[in-house]
Formats: sequence, C-alpha cells, structure tokens
Amino acid sequence: CVAGGYAPGSTFKPAAALAGLEHGNAHAGDVHSCPGYFQLGRATFRCWYHSGHGALSMRQAVERSCNVYFFHVGLQTGVDRLAEEARAFGLGRKTGIELDYELAGNVPDDAWKRRTQQDAWRDGDTCNMAIGQGALVVTPLQMASLTATLANGGKVYRPRLVRGVRALGERAFIAKEPELVREMTWRPEDIALVRNGMRDVVNGAWGTARKVALPNVVIAGKTGTAEFGRKDEKKRHAWMIAFAPFEAPRYAIAMLVDEGVSGGETAAPRMLKLLSGLFSAPAQEGQG
Repeated sequence: CVAGGYAPGSTFKPAAALAGLEHGNAHAGDVHSCPGYFQLGRATFRCWYHSGHGALSMRQAVERSCNVYFFHVGLQTGVDRLAEEARAFGLGRKTGIELDYELAGNVPDDAWKRRTQQDAWRDGDTCNMAIGQGALVVTPLQMASLTATLANGGKVYRPRLVRGVRALGERAFIAKEPELVREMTWRPEDIALVRNGMRDVVNGAWGTARKVALPNVVIAGKTGTAEFGRKDEKKRHAWMIAFAPFEAPRYAIAMLVDEGVSGGETAAPRMLKLLSGLFSAPAQEGQG
C-alpha cells in the first residue's frame, strides 16, 4: 500500500482531464474521434478498444476509458500542466502517513528525463503519461488519496491512522482533526464533469465497471490496466478506484491486483465484494 510503486494506468485519466479543463486547453464539449489508434508521426498508439470508440465527448471518454481521447487531452495540455496537476494531488512525494518505508513515487517531466535518461521529453511521452503509463509511478495509498480528493470536490488531506488519542488512565479520547494539505482550484463545472464521468463508469450503458453497480447506493469509479515489464510478456496490473455514496461520499478506495487481466475483469469483481460488504443492510450480514 505504501511501499509498492506502480503505473496507475487509466485511473490517472480523471487527473489528466482536470489538468486540461483547469488550464483551458481542453473543454467539456471537445469531441475527438477514436478509430482504435492514434497516429503520432511514425508512431502508432493504440486504444484498448481496438475497434474504436467513435466520436466522444470528455464525459463519455471517462466512462469508456478511451485512450485516444486522452492522447488528445495530453497533447493539448502538455507535460508541465499534467505534472503540475499530479503533484497537486500529492503524487511524486510521500503522503506522510505514520508508516515506515513509504515510497514517494515519480511524476516525470522534461527535466527528469534529461537528468535520468539524457534525452528530451517527446510528445509520445506525453501521450503515455496522459493514460497513466510511462515513467509515472504511484502507490496504492496515493491513489486512494487522489480518489478521496475527487470524492470531496478538491480537498487534499494527509492520510492518517490515528483519529483520536487519550492519556494513560483516561477514558475520553481527544479527536485529532484531519490535516488539510491543499485545496484544489477547480471550477465546480469541471469537477462535476469528471465526477459524473466516474459515475457513468459504474452506472452508464458503456461503463468499464458496470459489474460494480449496486441497487442501494450510487458508486463512482474508474478502472485501469497498467502494462509493465517487457512488451512481449504482456504483463498487466489491474486497478480500480471508487468512491461512494456518490452525492455524500463516505468511502474512497484504491484497489490493485498484481498481474491481473484488466481493471474491469480482475479488480472490479473484487471491488464489488468490498462495496457490497460496506453497504450491506444489517439483515444481510453473515449471509453468502
């Protein structure tokens, strides 16, 4: 949770969308067509849906997790803005939770690539970063914190283990208030668009996590499938982030399955089990 470093895959797309929206480079009404691939010079970048999603708006692109749409968003926004938004969420540094061996992760940019690889940043790197691939490295805890920030509308809190303390021999606990690290400057309509797209991921007709839907609570989420290792090995990590209930969130979750098939196939069924338990009525407890 705190010491494992992974590419976030498509769970980073909400952050990429907000980077574009916040800085005026991308707009809610922008429509991009996905034929299943994106041609950048002589390089071809594939969408996970090889048949292509067709013409999509940003909310639809979040719901369907269209890579091609986010290649456009990434190039419109630029690496500096993507990196700035990622760092504002708390990526690329330790959260400060009361645990040892926490990993800071990595938010790459041109200066990082020149320092570590003696090479300049390229548009292909931006495309990879916009879909949570490349040299972007996060921990599951960082992604849980990012999810909480999306859920609450823009407040970044420091994760904690202790909610209250009491002196030896005393009965009453003294509450420790949560520490606000940063408040995002998103416009209400921008965070609403991204949150609604995440609601569609679970509840929309084309959402990638429809199997997570519950009858008694509205859940918002985002799946992710992150490639790692040699390309010919086709190894993947399966992600899902989620928050619920949608209108008044109480839970924010990041789930990672090492070497899974995909977020929708591997992480989503496990997320359903977890959320079903969290929101089960007392009469249902102990069943199944």
